[in-house]
Amino acid sequence: MEPVPDVTTHGPGEPEVAVVGGVHGDEPSGVRAVERLRRAIERDELDLQRGLGLVVANPPAVEAGTRYLDSDLNRSFPGDPDGDREQRLAARLVDETRDLLTLSLHATHSEADPIALFDSSQAGMLEYASDLPVPYVVDHRQATSGSYAEVNDVLTVEAGSQGTEAAAVTAEKLAVDFLRSTDVLEGSPDARDSSYFAMNEQVAKPPSEEYELLVENFHLVERGQAFARADGEPLHADDPFYPILMSAWGYSEVFGFKGHKIGESAEEARAALAADPTAAGGAAGDD
Repeated sequence: MEPVPDVTTHGPGEPEVAVVGGVHGDEPSGVRAVERLRRAIERDELDLQRGLGLVVANPPAVEAGTRYLDSDLNRSFPGDPDGDREQRLAARLVDETRDLLTLSLHATHSEADPIALFDSSQAGMLEYASDLPVPYVVDHRQATSGSYAEVNDVLTVEAGSQGTEAAAVTAEKLAVDFLRSTDVLEGSPDARDSSYFAMNEQVAKPPSEEYELLVENFHLVERGQAFARADGEPLHADDPFYPILMSAWGYSEVFGFKGHKIGESAEEARAALAADPTAAGGAAGDD
């Protein structure tokens, strides 16, 4: 059977906004959030003001409990109708959510606190990110090669620790706040003060059997500081950086990303990006 995203539409008129979970099949929190939103709508607990699409992006991988089956869906966009399983799914997902303002729900091994990630080349996405109650907001423009955010107006959230109920609860909460921010639901999002960062390059792992991360995400690493160990040998920073989505085992070939701070408010971040649109810099990678 041809794999297709699981899409349901709700509310008045054609969908204008979408919430997507299950881009990675081993991140169940987003899928649970989508399912809970569907049940809440069925029970008339949510009064939708605009058309909404609710999507589970990769049902076969979700059922298998694995990140993907053939290739990483979040590196397969814009997709290929004649490609492998995930490439075909990517093409279908693009068709289903084309021109929809989209929230993509993820989880991570690297950080228990939620993170909002936006692409600064997409107009207005910083504002939507700043509406969410998250401690960290990240411009991942340089880490979106082949990702969903490269082909659609997508705000991505990492809702917390992968596989936990806490992440599922947070994913649902952030989805509701996003729907308030986009006027799908009445009311104001429960925004909070956030720190703003931009991703730079990947931090590669040397070939080793055992890795250890010695620093915390979003805490400054000084030049010369040991930030990790590989088979017990310390790895030192060549330059200062802020770790972003770094963990010992979240990715197979990289620890995560280096980044830099662009502000302590949306206004400061907007000014920093306007002053230097290329400030994100760096290379594309996994997320």
